[in-house]
Formats: sequence, C-alpha cells, structure tokens
Amino acid sequence: MRKHLFNGVCFVALALAGCSLAPEFQRPQMVIPEGWSSVATAGVDSQGDTKPYWQQLGSEELNRVVETAVAQNLDLEAALHRIEQARAQAKVAGSALYPSIDASAGTTRNYQDLKNTTAARGLGSISYEVDLWGKNRNQLAAANYRADATQYDRDALQLIVAADAATFYTQVLSLNERIRIAQNNLKNAEEVLRITEARFREGSVSGLEVSQQRVAVNNIRAALASLTEQRTTNLNALAILLGQAPQNVQSPKADFVSLKMPEVNLTPPASLLTARPDIESAEAGLRAANADIGIARAAFFPSLTLGADTSIAAGFGSPAAAATSLAANILAPIFTGGRLTGNLEEVTARQKELAAQYQKIVLTSFQEVEDALAALKSNNEQAVLSIGSVRESQNAYDIAKARFDAGAVDYLNLLETQRSLYLAQDNQVSVAQDQLAAFIQLRKALGS
Repeated sequence: MRKHLFNGVCFVALALAGCSLAPEFQRPQMVIPEGWSSVATAGVDSQGDTKPYWQQLGSEELNRVVETAVAQNLDLEAALHRIEQARAQAKVAGSALYPSIDASAGTTRNYQDLKNTTAARGLGSISYEVDLWGKNRNQLAAANYRADATQYDRDALQLIVAADAATFYTQVLSLNERIRIAQNNLKNAEEVLRITEARFREGSVSGLEVSQQRVAVNNIRAALASLTEQRTTNLNALAILLGQAPQNVQSPKADFVSLKMPEVNLTPPASLLTARPDIESAEAGLRAANADIGIARAAFFPSLTLGADTSIAAGFGSPAAAATSLAANILAPIFTGGRLTGNLEEVTARQKELAAQYQKIVLTSFQEVEDALAALKSNNEQAVLSIGSVRESQNAYDIAKARFDAGAVDYLNLLETQRSLYLAQDNQVSVAQDQLAAFIQLRKALGS
C-alpha cells in the first residue's frame, strides 16, 4: 500500500513539474523613432559599419593601442571575473533541479565481559524536491539571465575602453601637433619682442608696445605649458587603460595629419536595442526579475520532496541486513505573517523599477547618438571654415613674404602675418581632433 501511494504521488508530481508561475516576458512598450533627426553628416545603412572604427582611422599604431587596451585593461579583467562568479552562481542555482545523495558509514565495538562484538553500519539517502511550480527552474533562469547581464556589462565596458583608448591616442597626437605650432608661434613672438625692444631703444615706439608684446610672449609660454600638461595627463590616462604604469608608456610617434576622418553609416534607431550591450544587459536583468516573480509566486504553494533511505548493518561473522524506506513529504505554507506577500510585492516592484530603467537606458542611447551627430555636424562645418582660414592666412603670409623680400613691408609686418597663420593652424588641428572625438563617440553610441 505504501509503495502504491508513493508511486501515485510521483505520478502527480511529474504531471505538475512542467508548470511555471513566471509571467511571460515582454519588452516595455516604447515609441521607437523611425529615423534620426540629422543624417546630413552620415549615410544610412541597415547593416551599419562592420569594420572596427579605430581601424578606419588609418593608423597601425592606433590599432595596436586599442588591441592592447582590450587585452590588458584591468577593469575588463575584473569584469571577466565577475562573469565567472555569475556563471558559478548559476551552477549553484541549477543544483536544485537534481537529486541530493548523501552517504555515511561507521563501526562500533562493544566490550562485554569476555566477549567482544564489532558491528558496521552504512547509511545512504536520496532526496529530490519536485519542481511543481517551476521555482527551481526559475531560480536557474534568473541566475543565467544575471550571468548574461554581466557578460553584456563587460561588452559595454569594452566599448568604453576602446573608445577612450582611441580618443586619448588621437588627443596625444593632436597635442603633439599643437605643441609644435605653439613652439613656432613662441619663436615668432619672441622675435617680434626683440624687434620691438630694439625700436624702443631707438625711440621709435613707446614702452606700451614693449609691455604689450611681453604680455603676448608670456601668454604663449603659458599656453605652451598648458598644452604640454594636457599631453602628459592624456598619455597617463592612456597608460592606465593599457594596464601599465605611466612611466612605462612611450608617447605615440605618428603624425596627427596621417589620421583619416572616416565616413559614418547610421543604422535605424530600433537596431540599438540589440546592438548596444548596455541595453541588452538591462533586458537580461528584466528577464531575471520576471523569473524572480515566478519564484515568489511558487512560494505560496505546497512543496513536495521525495526521498529514499537505505541502511545496511552487519556484524563481523554475521550476515548483513538491509532496509530501504521511501517517503514523500509535502510542505504547505499556512501562516507566514505576510512574509510571502511582502516578498512577492518586492520582486514585482523591482520588476517595474527595472522596466522603467530599461526605458531610460533606451532613451539615453537615442540621446547619445543625436548628441554625437550634432557634434559631428558642427565640427564638420567648423573644419571647412578652419581649412579656409588656414588657406587665407597662408596666402596672406605668402604675400607679406613677397613684399618683405621686395622691401615693401618691414619684418614686423611679416611676423604678424606669420602669427596669424600659426593661430589658424592651431585652430584647424583642434577642430580636427574634435571631429575625430565626435566620430568615436558616435560609433560608441551606435554600439559598434
């Protein structure tokens, strides 16, 4: 009779084991724009750019820098270990789906009068919680989704590391070029000061002109010192991204003018939902919260545990005796003081919180693309103007040089036109760096 009852309970348990109380997952309803506000500076392609954007800048040195950053960055290494922890937690969560088997053994020796007896006993037990309401399966699902989220978090971090490495690298190159221009400008200003002081000694100019030029020289020296500091701090930041001490990283040797400004192909806004790792991480967290609701709901229903115990006992010289018992235990909550209700309310509210966060992340991704597009458009326009300014400044200098050679203007006028040329060149380099930075930010915002 007991065996038939046990078999009946097993049959009912297996019939209910496919049940799950987790709600069906649905992405939060959002209005996804059909296109971007401004595509004047970029093409539109449903596939986007498949080649890593840093490889499109035309610098093998930059390629090596980004590859090193991705391979050696310590934040990425820490993120990798977080993934390992999450996968291990998923293994722990999945263990509840399998039976638990325990065994023990022992011996006893009795001394009684002149007769000694020795006995040995072995115990074995198997227990298995039938997953009637999908609690254990939802625990495993939630753990797997959270492990997926940590993987997406690392992918998002890798995007940031690659973008920062490319940005710091290009900034160092641009600062190298701006420092070279500033050094030339300083030589120019010092020469103007020398001529002004000579004229002052001759009485052809006042002390006002001398003081003004000395101030100009000091301003250029201060600007040069600031540029040098910026180059050092950017190089130090790049070293940390590479997982190295700043003292061990050499300044890049490439010329800034060797970098190319690539074209950008935009993908539709809807593609960001699967292209950006931070959005996928938020979705994985939301799926885990859905599974948590299933776990909380299952706690309201009875749990069934099946078990079998086997005992083997024998004395030395005596035959062994074995006994096996089967058991099915049902545990149902009756009164918990609001614990189960509170837990369900908490995980439900958490799911709603994550849904709102998911929507915010998606909207923020749209903003980041639009901001990068606006910056790229503005910098492209400024680049055209800066090229024109350099061209006109160069033309003015060439004319002044020709007139100076012919004796039509003095050396001071030539130096003034040269100073204007240096300032225009510095602005051109600064705008070109802003272009590259906007391009990098746009590709990062697109998730590629």
